[in-house]
Amino acid sequence: MLQVIGIGPGRPEWLPPAIIELVKKCEILIGGSRALKLFPDFTGHQYVLSGNLSSSVEVIRNALQEKKVVGVLVSGDPGFFSFLPRLKKEFPEENIDVHPGISSLQFAFARAELPWQEAIFASVHGRELSVLPQVITRPTAVLTGGENTPQKIAQFYLERGHNPKISVGNALAYPEEFWATMDAEQLAQEKTFLKNAIVILHPHSHRYSTMQGTGSRLGIPDEEFLRGKVPMTKAEIRVQVLAKAQISKFDNVVDIGAGTGSISIEAAGLASEGVVYAIEHNPEAQELILTNQHKFNVSNLRLIPGVAPDVFGELPPVDVCIIGGSNGRLAEILKTVPLIEGGRIVITAVTIETVAQGLKLLTDNNYQDIDTVSIQAVRWKAVQTLHMAQALNPIFIISARKGEAS
Repeated sequence: MLQVIGIGPGRPEWLPPAIIELVKKCEILIGGSRALKLFPDFTGHQYVLSGNLSSSVEVIRNALQEKKVVGVLVSGDPGFFSFLPRLKKEFPEENIDVHPGISSLQFAFARAELPWQEAIFASVHGRELSVLPQVITRPTAVLTGGENTPQKIAQFYLERGHNPKISVGNALAYPEEFWATMDAEQLAQEKTFLKNAIVILHPHSHRYSTMQGTGSRLGIPDEEFLRGKVPMTKAEIRVQVLAKAQISKFDNVVDIGAGTGSISIEAAGLASEGVVYAIEHNPEAQELILTNQHKFNVSNLRLIPGVAPDVFGELPPVDVCIIGGSNGRLAEILKTVPLIEGGRIVITAVTIETVAQGLKLLTDNNYQDIDTVSIQAVRWKAVQTLHMAQALNPIFIISARKGEAS
């Protein structure tokens, strides 16, 4: 049996009795050297979890083959950027029990005296700073590490013309704890060495729409968008796609195959306190997205150049996924998109074959409330004194909600 045990901040006074009793029942204990010192009375075998995770995995594998009870100690909470996903991947058939601990996230929000039920989270430990939201609309907790210090995060926002309030916590619950709240300009000049700190990016104290150019306007006329030679979802279809997406004010949205950005821009108006991530691989389309973003004065839209699902590592968990183009990788996208449980997904298609594939994949991946409609809009254009029909191509719109992970 494999026990994944959260040890909270790593101080004995923060270990609940249930965790102490659980460790006593383990035969093998694996963790960092500091974590193992929390249990000086443990009589079983101990292994230090090092940077070489593969060797630790082999120790666990061998112990499980011998039917041993293995305890893996993880700092904070196992559900928040821990070793747990790797363990589940390595041992998919194993019975894994997960035991929570107090995370650095909880500590930081407690120190900041802020609720965190509406917060969003990110980690820049070993990742590019580009994963950070461009616009801070909700409290945002960020795990730092390596070269990406709190000071570099502050500089990241200053270079983009923002000076947000930032809370910084380092070595929380330890005697050498550092905790301070300051603006980005002050933090960028902070001389204290802050290793593996957690920061909270504060939203603006006042609520305002980030879409001063468009508000939540739907069905923006096609001719208002710059489009070049890039295909664009027509206004009549765009409205129906967004209706199926059911975007709320605080949602994070990903638009895959964003084209000119027409859907992304209107989605940003609906998600005025969230962020829309536009994924697009075509360089011409990327330029058009940025140009249209500037034209409509949209600040909560972020372009992610590249192909889905290869760039999903740059996304936080999202509430809505809109797929306008998949480059033949729909199966991978539906399986790996970081859509929250219960999140909405909308797929547009122009062929029966794509519809059939989409319906099967949604079913296979346990999506719920699957619905399909086909729409063909007809515009009536004035020709002298008459009006002639101008039919738009028929479009299929498939929508669903993400079910529980099987």
